[in-house]
Amino acid sequence: MKRRLVKQGAATLMISLPSKWIQANNLGKGDEVNLEEKNNVLTLSSSLKENKEIVINITKENSHDLKNILTHLYRKGYQKIILQGEFKHLTKEIRNITNNLLLGFEITEHNIKELVLENISEPVEQKYEILQKKIINTLKETNLIILENIAKNNLSNLSEIEELRNNNDKYILFCRRILIQGKTGRNQITNWEFLTFLTHIQHTYYYLYEYLTKNKVNTKRLIPLLNELNNYLLLLEDSFIKKDLTSIHKINKLKHKFQFGECIVSLESSKGSDAVAFSYIRELFRLIQISTSPLILEILNQ
Repeated sequence: MKRRLVKQGAATLMISLPSKWIQANNLGKGDEVNLEEKNNVLTLSSSLKENKEIVINITKENSHDLKNILTHLYRKGYQKIILQGEFKHLTKEIRNITNNLLLGFEITEHNIKELVLENISEPVEQKYEILQKKIINTLKETNLIILENIAKNNLSNLSEIEELRNNNDKYILFCRRILIQGKTGRNQITNWEFLTFLTHIQHTYYYLYEYLTKNKVNTKRLIPLLNELNNYLLLLEDSFIKKDLTSIHKINKLKHKFQFGECIVSLESSKGSDAVAFSYIRELFRLIQISTSPLILEILNQ
């Protein structure tokens, strides 16, 4: 939304605030608001802490969408989610979703009539970048575990890879919750897009490992490209931490060598399960490379 600046006095410029926002935050004449300046972004917020809660009636029809319902409400910033209706047989699933995906939430009340999920740890801006570093580090850890397992001819750690995937899903949902609440002063669109790519990268690693456990693949052929993926992730981490475009330029230059080079050669020279495995590898190169696009915009905007 746009607001026109109005001159007040010799050196003061004023703007009007949206009436809906004022009413929603119960503000009136003489109340204080908070202003936070970060680069070219000025964030205006109420000093009142919003305590949103919502009641959801669980039915036979929507119970199949329980995970999506809870994660969407979590991202939207609700502090308290009250489940009513036919939830009794879903208690274990609700607990698993809460523990695995809803960082900061716990079941605070459970009786015959309702089950209450409540935020006991408010997201803060300082945690945002820390969690993003953690997400990238988890990607590196996943790649190294796969390499080590292949070297030892032991692909029996799918549960560990799944746990890493679930952890990153939880961190990414938490980051999106912070973004929606407008607590970072960052561009929501570019940051949301970057988080989406990180999600896809982690999930592709999981699907690759799962495929290797279920199919006969000459895994030793994957090692050289997995080593290069580790280098890709190091460049991605470096560009994120240092806010430097140099590492991103390296990734974009290397795509011709790997994504459109060695990966294609490996696919063309493979058959059956080996070819499928290499398709996962190529997809990882592609996802890491295109994840740099929103990162470029974020760096340039700083």
